[in-house]
Amino acid sequence: MSSKPPHYRLRMLREGLRPFRLHFFPRLRSTNDHAVVLRRRGQLFAPAAVLGARQIAGRGRGSNTWWSGPGSITVTFALAVDEHLSPTQVPLAAGLAVRDALAQIAGEPKIALKWPNDVVYGGRKLAGVLCERILRLDLVGVGVNLNVELADLPRSLRGKVASLRAIAGRTFDPSSAVVLLAKHVLRTFSMRRLHPFAVMLRDYAAHHVLNGKRLSVRVDPSARPISGRCEGLDDIGRLIVRDSARLHRITTGHVSIGGET
Repeated sequence: MSSKPPHYRLRMLREGLRPFRLHFFPRLRSTNDHAVVLRRRGQLFAPAAVLGARQIAGRGRGSNTWWSGPGSITVTFALAVDEHLSPTQVPLAAGLAVRDALAQIAGEPKIALKWPNDVVYGGRKLAGVLCERILRLDLVGVGVNLNVELADLPRSLRGKVASLRAIAGRTFDPSSAVVLLAKHVLRTFSMRRLHPFAVMLRDYAAHHVLNGKRLSVRVDPSARPISGRCEGLDDIGRLIVRDSARLHRITTGHVSIGGET
């Protein structure tokens, strides 16, 4: 039997999340969608965190959905738009921040990144990030399989999803995890204002699992995917893929590697 996830400690969260202002809800369809609702009502100002104890209709990039179950973290961090980061660079910064936070929580340096912003372990997805620039905010939606029991996963996800609890062999406090995620998000985005984007890319590349791999990238759903070998990222964060005819620099797309997506 799966265990119930620990409850969030709201007093601790409000203190630990500063300067983020906490907006907590026991149940939401999507933390990103609700952040937009709050913003339109004039109730959300950066920096803020919209945290849902239970998310029932999470979204991924494009038409993808995000499964959330007992033991998941679902939170959206709302940040003031940084004009030095393009909308396509925000996911890389966010992915790096989440990866570094989870590696610190679990004490596991092998937690890695799959371009642009999936956090993976052993080829399985541990966390996802959905970034949206809207209403003068950068929304960084984060879904983490923190204390998820792998036996509770839908059959379609088994073998594709990792859990921090399974990796480390212990249960984690979700409140402490959210606070650490917030600190890493704030630090990573602040670093961009102090250093060139290339500094962040060096950190990202050190944990990037696609380097040197053969892969396919579907940029346009109506067109054939680009297939070739990954040669890393260029200086603005585009994925470099070389096929037999040319070198492709890809800003966004859906990546498949070794049968995984």
